[in-house]
Order: sequence, then structure tokens, then C-alpha cells
Amino acid sequence: MNNTIDFEKQDKEYIANTYGRFNVCFQKGKGSLLWDVEGKEYIDLGSGIGVTAFGVDDDEWTDAVTKQSHALNHISNLYYSLPQIELAKQLCAKTGMKKVFFSNSGAESNECAIKAA
Repeated sequence: MNNTIDFEKQDKEYIANTYGRFNVCFQKGKGSLLWDVEGKEYIDLGSGIGVTAFGVDDDEWTDAVTKQSHALNHISNLYYSLPQIELAKQLCAKTGMKKVFFSNSGAESNECAIKAA
């Protein structure tokens, strides 16, 4: 699967240079495996730097997200939502914390951390 797109050149042209990228362009994945645009297989040991703990193309996660996207793909924190309440209950039960805070941005997260400290 030879890809003729010069991903490095286009990246430099259209994306701000804020990361020191590795010379690989991933195209797909399944579980803990990733494949680049040339078809080379890799084992993903980065887990999306902490945001994708379920691996890539996880069937259970995909089914849950697809189901939820047909009901509500997003709702503001200005309103109540049952999935958010259920997640908060589960997080409290698993962590022993009394409450959770769902932020809308990194700035909100930092503000909350400063106030909590």
C-alpha cells in the first residue's frame, strides 16, 4: 500500500510546528497494533499518550460511541445528561471521591485544580 502523499511536507505546510514528530504516518489500527501508510505494522505502546486506553478500533468502545452518537453526540454542561451522571457515579465508586468535575477545556481544568488546591 504505497501512499504517494508527502505527509511530512503537507504537515509542515498546514500544521503548526508544535511537536517533534517521528517519521511515521499511521493510517489504521486494531487493538494494540497500528499500520503506517506503507503497510508496516507497529505495536502501539503510547496509548494515544494516555487518552486511548482501549487501543485502536476497539469494538466495544466503537459500539458504545456509535450508539450514543445516535442519541446525543454532545450536550453542554449547562444541561443535565444521564450518561454524564452515570459516568460520575462510576468514577466516584471506583476512586472513592465524592464528586467529579467535567471541564470544557484545559483552562477550566487548570482553574479547578488551582481552586481545589
